[in-house]
Amino acid sequence: MEGLGVAASVIAVVDISAKVVSLCSQYAKGVKSAKPEIDRLAKEIMNLRTALESVSRLLSTYRELESSQQLGAGIEDSRSRLEDLQAKLEPRQGHKVMSRVGLRALKWPFQSREINRIIEELARCTQAISLALQVDQM
Repeated sequence: MEGLGVAASVIAVVDISAKVVSLCSQYAKGVKSAKPEIDRLAKEIMNLRTALESVSRLLSTYRELESSQQLGAGIEDSRSRLEDLQAKLEPRQGHKVMSRVGLRALKWPFQSREINRIIEELARCTQAISLALQVDQM
C-alpha cells in the first residue's frame, strides 16, 4: 500500500473510531450494567486511535514506509472490525423513535465473552500497527 493509500485509510479508521467511541458513551449512559465493558472497549479503541495518529504523523514526514504492507493490513483489519462494531452499536430505527419520545431503549448488544474477544482483536490490531511503526522508525 503506498503512502497516500495508507494515509487515507488512517483517516477513515480514525473517523470510524471516533463514531464508535461516541456510540459507546451513549451506551454507557443508558446501560449502566454494562458500563465496565463499555469503558474497556472505548479504552481499547482509543489505544488503536493513538497508534493510528502516530502513523499519520510519521506519514506526514515520510511518504513511503518500509513496512507499509504490514501497516496496511493492520489498518484494514482494524477498519473492518470497527465498522462491524459500529453496525452493531447503531441504534435501530425503533430505538431512535422511542428516544425521541423520551424513552431510553438502548440495550447493550454484546455478551461478556463476545466483548472480551472484540477487545482482544482490537488490541492485536493496535499491536500490529505499533510493530510496523517500530520497524519504520528503525
